[in-house]
Amino acid sequence: MDEDLQRPVRSSDFFVIISGFFLNLISAFEALAEDLHHMSIYYTNQKSQEARVWQEFTQDLETIKENNDG
Repeated sequence: MDEDLQRPVRSSDFFVIISGFFLNLISAFEALAEDLHHMSIYYTNQKSQEARVWQEFTQDLETIKENNDG
């Protein structure tokens, strides 16, 4: 019968729930910031590669033009 008795709700119980909620919220923001950081690195690398390809393409076009003119 003693197992059926419930203990009273204390203010510390609310503190545990609220602190857990904020911990989860902060964890979610940290994951979001980390994902944004990785995405920005990926985007920067893609733009660098794209610029390099355009530069090579331009050089190839100039070489073809010189070969056709010359």
